[in-house]
Amino acid sequence: MTADFLFVSNDKYVKYLGICTFSVMYNMCPAVERVRLFVMDCGITEENKVRLRNQASGFDNAEIIFYNIERNLKQIVPKVPNNWNRAIYGRLFLTEILQQYDIKRLIYLDCDLLMDRPVTELLTLPLEGKCLAGVSDGESMHRKTALGIPPESPYINSGVLVIDTARWVELDVSSKVIDYINRFPEKMIYPDQDAINYLMHDEIKLLEPQYNMLLMLCERDIPIILQHSEDYIYNEEQTVKALYHGSIYHYAGKDMWSFYGITPVHTILFKKYRRMCDWKNEKRKFGSIKNFLLWGLITIKRLLIGELCLTRRKMNENLPGQSSLA
Repeated sequence: MTADFLFVSNDKYVKYLGICTFSVMYNMCPAVERVRLFVMDCGITEENKVRLRNQASGFDNAEIIFYNIERNLKQIVPKVPNNWNRAIYGRLFLTEILQQYDIKRLIYLDCDLLMDRPVTELLTLPLEGKCLAGVSDGESMHRKTALGIPPESPYINSGVLVIDTARWVELDVSSKVIDYINRFPEKMIYPDQDAINYLMHDEIKLLEPQYNMLLMLCERDIPIILQHSEDYIYNEEQTVKALYHGSIYHYAGKDMWSFYGITPVHTILFKKYRRMCDWKNEKRKFGSIKNFLLWGLITIKRLLIGELCLTRRKMNENLPGQSSLA
């Protein structure tokens, strides 16, 4: 079985791509015959491409393939009010890769996340005729209202997408999403995510939160997670498993290399994969004196609860397999 993954990065985010792809190979290479990492290149230097290739060469059955899309990004000219890096649109050009490679199931991953368990079940997950699968964003009712998405429809976080490539091509998703972003920039807050959810809301299958455990949820206690949002759709069992026995952890909104704001579980994972990947010597930073002081307070909290989180996580190591998919 071949596992195909899609990433997008420029040189600014290459260290995140480095640690992310290492975590994917570390977990997936022992579980499948072949792992292909397709990287939408939005300006990665040759030096860093060599580093990424060398890192992949440490796994016998892994291959990293770069596809330059800097020219493609000119197709998107939105005046979106947020200062998003243009690389976020890279995933929308996956159709060009599909024209060159035989890929039936593609898993897109943001590069600011870490995989901690193999996700082989996603390679054969029945999508029931739908184009995409993803995890509910959790605090999405306001986005559904603003975009005109029916309240009963899902709104997923686009950081992890399981894609039926044939259906994607059939529906011409890339062209439709790009056109929507260009025509309605005033509606966008999370441009590609908003557009995908608006246009594809009836083509989405929901996954359990263990496949995209967002850091902003991990910052809260379990009871608060379950109650903090009127449209948080997951139960306590699913949430606890996602936090302490998850497959993919997403650092959305936080810098992995920052000392500030990372939860104990995310800290444990970052340290685990950082010391093994080729970017292990990349310096961490505080950013500001305020962050330094806040980091000090969080460190005290970690000393009090960090071991508890680690213990609970280790206790769950003996849980059987992956939980059933939603």
